[in-house]
Amino acid sequence: MKAFFSLHSLLVPLFVVNVLHAQHPFKYDSGIYRTVYLQDAVSMMDSLQNFLLIDVRTPGEFRDTSRATALNIGRLKGAVNITVDSVPARLTELRKYKNEPIFIYCSHSQRSRRMSKLLVENGFQKIYNINGGLTLLNEADAREFPFKDSMLLTSLDYTHIASVQALDLIKAGRNLVIIDIRTGREFNSKDSVQRNNIGRLKNALNIPQSAFAERTARIGYPQNTVFLVYDQFGYNSMDVIPILRMKGYTKIYNLFGGLNALIADHKVNPELIRDFMADAPTYIPVDAASCIQLLNSEPDLLILDTRPLSEFDNRDSLSYRNLGIIRGAVHLSSPDSLNIFLRSRKKTEPVLVYGSNSDLGVLTCLRLRKEGYTQVFYLQKGFYDLVWSAANVKECRDGRQWLTRHEGLY
Repeated sequence: MKAFFSLHSLLVPLFVVNVLHAQHPFKYDSGIYRTVYLQDAVSMMDSLQNFLLIDVRTPGEFRDTSRATALNIGRLKGAVNITVDSVPARLTELRKYKNEPIFIYCSHSQRSRRMSKLLVENGFQKIYNINGGLTLLNEADAREFPFKDSMLLTSLDYTHIASVQALDLIKAGRNLVIIDIRTGREFNSKDSVQRNNIGRLKNALNIPQSAFAERTARIGYPQNTVFLVYDQFGYNSMDVIPILRMKGYTKIYNLFGGLNALIADHKVNPELIRDFMADAPTYIPVDAASCIQLLNSEPDLLILDTRPLSEFDNRDSLSYRNLGIIRGAVHLSSPDSLNIFLRSRKKTEPVLVYGSNSDLGVLTCLRLRKEGYTQVFYLQKGFYDLVWSAANVKECRDGRQWLTRHEGLY
């Protein structure tokens, strides 16, 4: 690939243009600007003589030095860092490239959509938003995305590892120590918040983040020990890695997306989950791809939406929560009202449950399992992940046909 842009040439602050701060900019895809999946973007860039690749994240994110360690996820080879908020002051400098292909990315392709819209509105002709951003690249299996090792650059002194590779690492088992940094109650699936009780990796040590420095001061593993560190969502596990580094350990892997992503990952063989997990949920966690496959293949699927009624009806006071619903879903206000929807329903027939940031979805799944329903599926990352995946993940694009009541949000 040949990029033709110098970061040092972007020095002239000029004028300010209001930047769109929409929470759901998917509705502009392929209308105002063009969207492209990462694999296709790489192929396009390989075929071009000249193009510009822009990373719109903060300088700290770009350099893997952000204080929010969960945002330190590398950068794409050949990218220049132009933050989305600095674009208005640099538009004149950028105009010389208004007829050249410009590819834009961020961490989740929200900020990149904002920049894409802004540039198109200012006369740029060939703007490509890279769907999913660096999150998808970090989640990808190198076998499904062979450009990963050559495209993803990082200055981190540890390695983010996706679910499939993490289980490969566990299977190999050489000198491996697995550390779970959640609280003891979460580790033992005894937390009062039911959605935190998702099991643990077998043979993992529980060293809670709050006591990590004190507890690891006493460990004396050989220097060639390999560490796999994880938490629930992948938000905090990176914060303890410097403590291991200070003890001289160099072979450290962080489970990207945490245990929450691993137990629902459609790329992971369910048998491996059973083999490598203890206290796994009795229901079946699914990610967006598995959810869409379920919707496409099960005509008798009962779909239960456990979000607050204001979100189900698209009238929540916070607009970003008004995402529509899965077509055919019915609203469930509490597990006690399940019987209304279960009359004359066989206990072998599938049920899909989804929600937002509450325990109701998990409590519903547990109630269904207790009553003998054998195919209880739970959208583990919540409804927004389905919406986001339908807009950003190539294999999830069929999901859009299942989204309704969204009032043009995507």
